[in-house]
Order: sequence, then structure tokens, then C-alpha cells
Amino acid sequence: MNNFVIINLQAVIGSISIIMAFKWWIQPRIEKLSINDALLPFVFLNTFRYLGLSFMAKEQFYSGFPNDFLTTVGTLDVTTAILAVITSLALKNRWTFAVPLVWIFNIVGFGDLITAFPKFFSLKLYDHDLGFIWLMFVTYGLTTFLSHIYIFSKLIKNIRRK
Repeated sequence: MNNFVIINLQAVIGSISIIMAFKWWIQPRIEKLSINDALLPFVFLNTFRYLGLSFMAKEQFYSGFPNDFLTTVGTLDVTTAILAVITSLALKNRWTFAVPLVWIFNIVGFGDLITAFPKFFSLKLYDHDLGFIWLMFVTYGLTTFLSHIYIFSKLIKNIRRK
């Protein structure tokens, strides 16, 4: 089995597992919560996107990786992490602008992922020594991607209720 098949198989199984966990254990516990309380764990999950700065650390990737890709991923990930920290504080403290801030955070964070994932595949990065980045991609990357989808759905439902 080649690396492309392996990483995609891991992504499919991981996505199914994350969705099952969400449907079976998380959603039943959060569906009756206020919008702030329901969104907070999903926004907070993204505070760990500072890990994307690893893409910019010297000697973490072989020299053939395009620096513009590594810098873009690192910069957008840390930007998302900072927005997630601020947005988490806003949600937890029920600041009046918390929900609009969630929109900003989610657009930036989701934009980062939908920019990075296709580039990851077009560069065939899965055929290189990625170390822990491989694991991050098929676990944390998928989880954050799905968290953005949930956040968008919750925000849209919130608009419809008004």
C-alpha cells in the first residue's frame, strides 16, 4: 500500500470515528446548551493550533519543502490559535461580541485548513518524512476541520432562530 492510500484511509477512518464520537457522546450533552457554551469546547480545541509553528522551525523538514508553504501554514495556524484563545475568553465571559468573533475565528481557521490540505496533497508531502506532522494531520487536523464545520452549522442555526 502506498502512502497516498494509507493517509487517505487513515483520514476516512479518523473522520468516521470523530463523527461517531460527536454524535454519540458530545452532541447529546451540548445540544441544549446556550450558543456560547456549545461553541466554547470547539473553539478551545483550536487553541492548540500553535503547533503549526513547527512547520517554520529550522531542521524540522527536509530542505525540499517549499518555504512559502511552510511559512503560510505556520502563520495561519498561529493566527488561528491566537484568535481561538481570544474567542474562547469572549465565549466563556459572555462578551457581547463573542458570537461575531466566533465567525471571524472560524472563517480564518477554516480558510487555513482548506488552503493547506489541498497543497499538502499537491506537493505529495505524505511521501516524505513528516514525523509527528503525519500524526497531527490524520488526528488533530481532521478534528479541527470537523470542529469548524460544526461551528459553522451552529452559527447558521443561531441566525435562523433569530
